[in-house]
Amino acid sequence: MTVVSLRIGLPRTELRPSGKLFTAGAKRPAAAAELRFAGFEGDGVANRNYHGGPDRAACAYPAGHYAWWKSEHGFDIPHGGFCENLTVDGLREEDICIGDSVRIGAALTQVTLPRDPCATIDGILGIPSIHRLARESGKCGFHMRVLEEGRVAAGDSFEIVERHPAGISVAAALDLYHGRSTDRALMSLLQAMPEFAEEGKRELATRLG
Repeated sequence: MTVVSLRIGLPRTELRPSGKLFTAGAKRPAAAAELRFAGFEGDGVANRNYHGGPDRAACAYPAGHYAWWKSEHGFDIPHGGFCENLTVDGLREEDICIGDSVRIGAALTQVTLPRDPCATIDGILGIPSIHRLARESGKCGFHMRVLEEGRVAAGDSFEIVERHPAGISVAAALDLYHGRSTDRALMSLLQAMPEFAEEGKRELATRLG
């Protein structure tokens, strides 16, 4: 698996077809950047209530999904269109698990959360409700925390160096998030995992009732 695109960006006002949008989601290509515990240097978030923090220090999105958006919906979306830092070739949500450790360049990361796309993506891309289509299709990506800081560059390998023994894929977590699964045993297992971010535990707690 390979990082085919690295993108970073600080909050700024974007002029989009829907109007002015203050966001850090419209990220720009970078050849390389230092990945710190708080996130990539030169990267930021506009709304800290829903974005950022050490458990969401970096966001990854499978590169192959962009071809799917084109073939299934006719959307010609460039890499970075889903506000990700890392566009990764050879990866799907089914292939990686919550708690897996991943070496990216000189940095070591850990998968913490499935990505839960929000309506900001609609405004950036100018495609109404595409965030809902992402949720329904499970093509959402995921978040990571940083275990070891280091430099990451476009073209670096994205290598899973340690699999979490629970083996709960990001895809399975997304199914719980978006109502395609009601497996209470799986929910409880995720709730007990220290690697699973607290935000995710709160989300699933509402579903457990």
